[in-house]
Amino acid sequence: MALDLSAQYELVEKVVKAGGTVGEDCDYTDLKAALDDIADNSARKRYILRVLNGTYDVSNDGNLYLGLKNYVEIVGQSRGGVRIVKRDDEYSDAKNVFDTACYGQRIEYASLRNMTVVSYNLKAPVHIDDDCLQGTIELIDCTLINENTPEMGNYQNGLACGLRQGQRVVARGVHSNGMLWMHNGFEAYTGEGCRFELYNCISPYIVIGELITYGSEKVIIEGCRAEFLRYLYIKGVAVKQLRPYVQSSFSFELRGNSIDYIEAVTTTDLGSTSVPTAFDELCGGKWSISDPAIHRFVRNAGTTDIEKGSLVSLSGNGVKSWAPGERLYGTAMDDISPGDYGIVQDRGIVFIRAHPEAEPDQDDPVELDAKGMAVRQGSGAPIGVARGWYAHGDRLLKVKLLQSSML
Repeated sequence: MALDLSAQYELVEKVVKAGGTVGEDCDYTDLKAALDDIADNSARKRYILRVLNGTYDVSNDGNLYLGLKNYVEIVGQSRGGVRIVKRDDEYSDAKNVFDTACYGQRIEYASLRNMTVVSYNLKAPVHIDDDCLQGTIELIDCTLINENTPEMGNYQNGLACGLRQGQRVVARGVHSNGMLWMHNGFEAYTGEGCRFELYNCISPYIVIGELITYGSEKVIIEGCRAEFLRYLYIKGVAVKQLRPYVQSSFSFELRGNSIDYIEAVTTTDLGSTSVPTAFDELCGGKWSISDPAIHRFVRNAGTTDIEKGSLVSLSGNGVKSWAPGERLYGTAMDDISPGDYGIVQDRGIVFIRAHPEAEPDQDDPVELDAKGMAVRQGSGAPIGVARGWYAHGDRLLKVKLLQSSML
């Protein structure tokens, strides 16, 4: 077989070592200087910056961020040993530790690997939201730490992405104390959109934001751990071309995750105030995102309607509305007419209306009273444990279900 010379490229490796001696044990001691010096990078000449263990502190350096460059991979010696830190004295959401906007150049491919990135008084450890990206950025085996406190802006960001057509961000083995989040762009287009792919990541939650509905964006979440996945429809943003919701731009592929619940909410202010009515308002009451780890597609085998959010119990090869004395199977995510099919959540965290006098503590076992309200377990069968109150509901208790029998 003939060798495909077009696939060959020159690979240049440079070593960055904090506290090192240039010319003896490294090429650079400063990461920004190493990035700034790369001027001939391309698909035919690619760079690897090998960053040795140490702390690379760019706090209060007068720059908004470090950058990413086309066909430049920044590879740490070890995830915990390499720490890239930017803790600025003055807060600004224009600042990040890494940002694709830094050099203003086309990025077909770039990556961050094997490091810990720490931010304070910034928007995020890693931020990607511009037209520079025209291909793929990968984050592999990185830890992202946002040290902002709740009273500060953007204290929940770990990886923050605003993606446009043809852009792709892939995170593999990323751990963060903040959310992994992406929103799509404002401009309508046809054809394939952006892609956001998370594999074996751990974070408190994952958020997907919809600014305008038009296309075919893809979200893949596989082998990840998070308390919840939120689909956030952002309406009322000051952009005139926003249209009423018709169909989500996003298709979701969810495989092998440990996510306690999935919710869809609407917001008028980029997420500060959210209202959990998105499916009723936008999807006609039908659930559009399901994860086989916590959801089941089942038939209403009863004789009465099952309302979205109501309790259900097993009935033959299907489910029916729950009645006192029956074992709880889960909660309905759809309105399901008799004989029809819909989604039921049978594990993970569900939201159950609590008795007005019920004040279960975290991890208290709970049962249902005769009206189907959650109370502390007494003499009845436990249905799960309390996990706190749902922030957007009226006396809705978050209950981690005991695992139900499979249909």
